[in-house]
Amino acid sequence: MTYDEYIAETTKNCMKALADRTNRELENIELIRRILWQEDRVTGVINGICSSMKGKAAENIKGVLFNNLFLKDFNEVGLNMQNVMAYGPEAIDVVARCLALKHININKLIEEERERRRRREAESRKYSTRV
Repeated sequence: MTYDEYIAETTKNCMKALADRTNRELENIELIRRILWQEDRVTGVINGICSSMKGKAAENIKGVLFNNLFLKDFNEVGLNMQNVMAYGPEAIDVVARCLALKHININKLIEEERERRRRREAESRKYSTRV
């Protein structure tokens, strides 16, 4: 996967995770950031591999290892490639997903989720008044 593909997939996974959050949780951006960071289906931080990519990490990281933006992000947080690679391709996969969060506008995703809920609620009211 390319780094852009990691960012796109992580964005989709963020939206899935946001769909499971309460309206109250969506009001607290710092809480949401923590939740997304720790959500296995977003970053894989807790179990060390993103569940949607299980067994594919070695293939997926090929497109990201020499990507300039990925390497810039990787170096900005002070990571050491040799140390991370010692944990296998799954570690790079998780790191790529975590670093991808930097490029995702969480506030925008929260607003999209709120709008999705408003539309769903309006649709529900529309159909409930017809009955």
